[in-house]
Amino acid sequence: MFPNIKIIYLIAISLSIFLKAQDYSYQPEPIKTTLEYRYKLDAEGALRYNINALKQYEKTDNTEGIIMAYTNIGSILCGLDKNKEGLEFLNKAKKMLTHINDPLVKASLYNEYGRSYTRLGLYEQSDAAFDEAKFFIKKINNLKQREFFESYNYSWKQMNPSQTKNSDSLQIIKKKIMGVKPNIVSYTRIADKFIAKKIHLDSAEYYMNKAFMYSKDASDTEKGIALFSYGDLYNVKGNKEKALEYYFKSLDIFQKGKDRRSLLTVYDTISSVYKSLNEIDKSSQYLRAYTALNDSIIKNQKEGLNLAVDTLMELNKKEKDHERNVFYLIILALITSSVLLLYFIRKIYIKKTLKKAELLKEIKTETEVLKLKVNDSFDEIIQLMKSRSPLFLKRFKEVYCEFYEKLITHTPELTEHDIKFCAYMKLNLTNKEICNCENISLRGVETKRYRLKKKLNLSKNTELQKWILEL
Repeated sequence: MFPNIKIIYLIAISLSIFLKAQDYSYQPEPIKTTLEYRYKLDAEGALRYNINALKQYEKTDNTEGIIMAYTNIGSILCGLDKNKEGLEFLNKAKKMLTHINDPLVKASLYNEYGRSYTRLGLYEQSDAAFDEAKFFIKKINNLKQREFFESYNYSWKQMNPSQTKNSDSLQIIKKKIMGVKPNIVSYTRIADKFIAKKIHLDSAEYYMNKAFMYSKDASDTEKGIALFSYGDLYNVKGNKEKALEYYFKSLDIFQKGKDRRSLLTVYDTISSVYKSLNEIDKSSQYLRAYTALNDSIIKNQKEGLNLAVDTLMELNKKEKDHERNVFYLIILALITSSVLLLYFIRKIYIKKTLKKAELLKEIKTETEVLKLKVNDSFDEIIQLMKSRSPLFLKRFKEVYCEFYEKLITHTPELTEHDIKFCAYMKLNLTNKEICNCENISLRGVETKRYRLKKKLNLSKNTELQKWILEL
């Protein structure tokens, strides 16, 4: 549902490179100073600045300043995975838009709505917000300002699955963002392509070495991702100890910067490497860190998602209320103009009322589907199981990570086949269904249950199926 973490950060880094070359003097406050903080990747400093700026704007009743401060605070909080709080500030800014006419202020707000919806996986709403921003961007008179907001708009919109990745306009913007000057990111991305395909690893190492030639001018986040890619290179080569050395260097950087999404990737990777080295205790340690952080991020995403859905529903309600008020005015005018038209007016009223009821029902259904979107993994796992896909167990571990961690912590020596059998019971399959999945007899299933219970060191009075379901 949510976008790839490394892609998000590569685009964020691309923006930081683009921001580095900018002259901020043409931007209004507090956008100018916030951009300076953003380039330095100092989110906390940017947050403090905007909070202080907001207080000053409120004292002077500066509506445009208040809206820009709300917008910046919302954007910063969403970037820190505080999605619910971030959207609340964006909503505050939106409520004040009717009091101003500056297209730059409106373009900035809708760009941040689009970015926040992209991070939440609400791609349809994200596209709509970016399109709204684009409408106002075209009205910005200052050419530099217009080009900046257009670049920002396209750099995030290109992440949405609904967009055509190879469109000419997006390619132009991507080139504008990245520029032509070599840097640590451009060489790291080249190396990543070789590493991902596990080919030409000498070339990958060459480009990684080239990348670090530009580390002096790189930000901490850029260095962290480059170090992580170096770890990937040694991991693919089979030098696990060397890979861990680079992974831990990147971990130090992301921990100092409180970069939660990058930390999530590093924890997961380190856990996997330790597991491949059969160091189960260390693997479990980083898997627990991954699980705790992942639960926290998902909780924030769900809160933000629920607020986004509620906001969209409130918007739809206001639009319907407005339509209904206009409709009643029309009815009143028609009644006063001619009593003879009463029958036809009543007929139209009934027809439109029924249509509104159908639309509200459709909106309610779509909203419920949206709220359940984060819980659709069960059907996916069942489908993988039925098709005997090799991805079944991997996906099961991702969705039921807490169960998997408890299971391997209880009995580290379990084989992959043992874990798969536990997965069947966790999904509450009958013996007959397990027979079909494993292509064995009922007696074979019973034998496997008996051996597994013995391996789990469960007492005779303990029911295996119940123990698995309650774990």
